[in-house]
Amino acid sequence: MKIIAILNQKGGVGKTTTSVNFAAGLARAGKKIMLIDADLQGNATVALGLTSRESSDAMCDLLALLTRQCTLEQAIIARTIKNKNKSIVMNVIPATVALSGFDQIVRALPNKQLLLKQLLCELEALYDYVVIDCPPSLGLMTINALVAADELIVPVQPEFFALQGVGQLLDTVDMIQKNFNPRLKIGGVLCTRFNRRKIHSEVLTCLQDRFGKDMFATKIHENIAIAEAPSFGQTIFEYNQNCSGSYDYDLLCKEFINREIRQQLVAAPLKTQKQVQQ
Repeated sequence: MKIIAILNQKGGVGKTTTSVNFAAGLARAGKKIMLIDADLQGNATVALGLTSRESSDAMCDLLALLTRQCTLEQAIIARTIKNKNKSIVMNVIPATVALSGFDQIVRALPNKQLLLKQLLCELEALYDYVVIDCPPSLGLMTINALVAADELIVPVQPEFFALQGVGQLLDTVDMIQKNFNPRLKIGGVLCTRFNRRKIHSEVLTCLQDRFGKDMFATKIHENIAIAEAPSFGQTIFEYNQNCSGSYDYDLLCKEFINREIRQQLVAAPLKTQKQVQQ
């Protein structure tokens, strides 16, 4: 099971949109997916047309899970996604506005940075990928996500201030690697909300020079359907499967899966060689 955090400390770059549609695209490709809404605003939950369940004791959302007020079985919502002539399921742990009090509720706990990691240990071997939609800020919830994650995907809008935001984010990743999670790495930088403006091409070139092979070749172009889909509680694949936004996110998922296959092929000969020697 690989845990992928999707984060940019700058808002408005398509972070939640990418979290929802990336997770849905992987599910459409046959992967077992858990999407965790760790954003204090609960935007991914709303974008999928979901509401948290209630138990006799508490609202069954991510906050209730992390504070052990409900069980995984109570909190997880199976979200059905229509895919051509069949339906597939993507599991979701939702968030409510109550998550905004997370820092205050857990600040006295000695293991407050490890709460999400401990929770995800219970999901090991049940999913291929866990996708975490992070808050656009460096609070305790974001730190929990980065401590738990194996990889970080960074959506970046190709504008000047985005370059500054990426620099700040890299400093954050470096801090997490040194203090909490040495295995955390940049899984990919994704250009979002791209159009043919000159500044976009210039910033994209800067990003490609800076990140090289870590930069996704896929770009998510400006598309009105991407903006409209959340208001209907739908992924882009459900809202308009024939639009450019659907094509872009499908291409992103294929590129990501191909990267995973290449990494496995690189690792496989080394493993086989060791087995032969033994």
